[in-house]
Amino acid sequence: MNGKRMLRAGALLLAGACALTGCKKAAAASGDAPASSPSAGGEMTAFERSIVGPMLEDVRQGVRPFDANGIGICRTSGKDCQEFLGAEPGTLPPGKYLVKAELAVPQAGSKGTWKINFETECAITSKSGSSESTTTNKYSHSYDVIYAGADRGYRLMPLTTIDSPSPAGARKCTYKITAPHPDGDKVYTGSWSVEQT
Repeated sequence: MNGKRMLRAGALLLAGACALTGCKKAAAASGDAPASSPSAGGEMTAFERSIVGPMLEDVRQGVRPFDANGIGICRTSGKDCQEFLGAEPGTLPPGKYLVKAELAVPQAGSKGTWKINFETECAITSKSGSSESTTTNKYSHSYDVIYAGADRGYRLMPLTTIDSPSPAGARKCTYKITAPHPDGDKVYTGSWSVEQT
């Protein structure tokens, strides 16, 4: 009888110690079933996965183009995109253009959580008579972006405007949109050029 009481008391002490330290093996040795709650076991239930899983996948994707026409250059008459020309349309015929971004932003985090950086670099070659000079012009700006809904992206338009031809000189330009992300920044690039007037 004393042996049974001692064994039972030892098992209770061991189970208590494991409850404090989170020891599953000791709890199993005492004959008690291991804790099955997600907080104790560290694994999500199927119900929790159904709620958290899609949000986690969305966060892992970070800020990205909303669709195939999400980032690129458009022909415009003002601030709208009349014709999407792609990320690298080459030399632009006479007209007005803009660089735009329509972005899918994770539906998580408060304002200021998600950002993008927009940069351009242009080599400007100006000709006057027989003389020619080339200068480099750089521009950068950061934007906070937020979730805009399931049917549309967060719109940044225009990120910059383009006149073709350019009175200041022929331009060969590149642009880069960087979406910072803890798992690795996402970078989208493109280019355009215009002739001198």
